[in-house]
Amino acid sequence: MGRAFILGAGASRFAGYPLALDLWPFVRDHSSGEVMAERRRRAVIPHIERILTVVPPAEHDRPNLEELFTLLDLAELGTSPLELVQLSWRTVRPQVMGMIAEAFIWHEVYLEAEIVYDQRPFRLGLDDRRVRLVLERWTRFVAPGDTIISFNWDLLHETALYRVNKWHYADGYGFVSADAPTGVQSPIKILKLHGSVNWAQQNEQDREPAIEQKGYFFPGAIDGPGIYQKAAGQWNEGRFLIIPTYLKDMASNTLLLSLWNQAADALIDATDWIVIGFQLHPADALARHLFGSALLRRMTTPRVTLVAPSGGGSNWQSFCANLSVTPARVRSSFEDWITAPRSGEAESS
Repeated sequence: MGRAFILGAGASRFAGYPLALDLWPFVRDHSSGEVMAERRRRAVIPHIERILTVVPPAEHDRPNLEELFTLLDLAELGTSPLELVQLSWRTVRPQVMGMIAEAFIWHEVYLEAEIVYDQRPFRLGLDDRRVRLVLERWTRFVAPGDTIISFNWDLLHETALYRVNKWHYADGYGFVSADAPTGVQSPIKILKLHGSVNWAQQNEQDREPAIEQKGYFFPGAIDGPGIYQKAAGQWNEGRFLIIPTYLKDMASNTLLLSLWNQAADALIDATDWIVIGFQLHPADALARHLFGSALLRRMTTPRVTLVAPSGGGSNWQSFCANLSVTPARVRSSFEDWITAPRSGEAESS
């Protein structure tokens, strides 16, 4: 029985990935220049800007997409402001998925070039030495038998673990890759409950997605013939991501439903739950059900550690208190925690 690491956006922020309020400018401003991507950007950006005139953000250029997209989902159901019903959200939604995927893939391309290969195709403004240190300490800390349960779309953690032979795409995502080498098993599982920007599904019933860009992100891997066919001709390029909204429907995507079930099993078996940069918003009913039902089904209570800066972690603390669980509290960012000495890292909450 290994540990379960529960990752949110705070676990990737040190590498230049955005937190919630910075997601829209991050996605809007990243572009590869590829023809389909540019067509999609020209279609999506005016729609989102129109939506923001109806529901303006509290801070300039920092909209809360989770709240905004929830209102748009409700509008599709006829229970939101009438002005939003006219904004073609059903058409724009899959395009947003494709736009998110492109932005995150290209950020990882630039990050790999800068951090791994010491090149600068696009300066990210990061402390390269610090990023390398965090990844080195993190990949050393995670051990075979552990499970990473991620609510992020980015490729940061699997690429780092792949480079040190602690993770493999053959089955490390919780499904078997059709073009993986035979006889390979991943020492660590990474279950990405909101999807991943390098997965392409033919449709939401496709339980064996194509894993794209393996040749770049997982050196030594080769994309099998026809690997990119599932993405062809779709506005979302086959990316069926769970985009920010409180109305999450896992049942519509059989792959993600399977991953959520695997996550529940991992949480039931794990000796420790280590929560890193994941806020567990009160409106996130699916995530709260996942963790709550896993706690109730366990024979023993796991050791729960919350890693979040001062001011964060309150949602988890109240959630745990309702279930008679007392977590250990680490008042630190992920990067400070993982690079600090391991002894005496937590204080009782």
